[in-house]
Amino acid sequence: MQREEPSASTLQGRPIKPAVWDAWAREGRRPFDIGVEEMRFLVHHTSDRYGQIAVDAGCGIGRFSRRLRRLGYHVTGVDYSVLSLQLARAEGYGPHLRYLHADLEDGVPSGLPLHGVDLVVARTVVPFLTKPVEWLQQVRDLWLTPAGQVYLVVPIGREQQPLQTGQMTRADLETLCSGWQVERRDTGGLAQIILRPRTP
Repeated sequence: MQREEPSASTLQGRPIKPAVWDAWAREGRRPFDIGVEEMRFLVHHTSDRYGQIAVDAGCGIGRFSRRLRRLGYHVTGVDYSVLSLQLARAEGYGPHLRYLHADLEDGVPSGLPLHGVDLVVARTVVPFLTKPVEWLQQVRDLWLTPAGQVYLVVPIGREQQPLQTGQMTRADLETLCSGWQVERRDTGGLAQIILRPRTP
């Protein structure tokens, strides 16, 4: 029997509490390394972005935020784990690298420019959002510039097995990316995805 794909309204994430994120930060948990090939994939699809605005949504301890800054972006890392942000700031910040405490579930974080973000990164974050499809629609409609892009990294789970924490199935990913222009690279159990709004 063919599996029925979930509609946008039924694709649900599995949120966890801020205390869990704090505990993971305290442990120094780094679930997925930032590899050379990943950075090449990102740079290849987001070239000519020097000096533009990037948001690292669910930035954790800021490892990817710092990578984005080194690529030349003006970066805002957003997270709702206070401890994670403390650890991120301890590694350095400044006028072109800042961190905001906010819950992504609560709408556009205060301090971000409406329709003013060139790149939104959500690396291993989307499966933890209550309504991931709706969050991406909000990013498209309120965060991004007309030429803006989204970069997602999502761990892939198997269709017939229970999902591990933070995973999505391939069918879930198809639903998540519906309505976007998509560039995708799957490697090592991770989907690396570039999303661009479809032009009318």
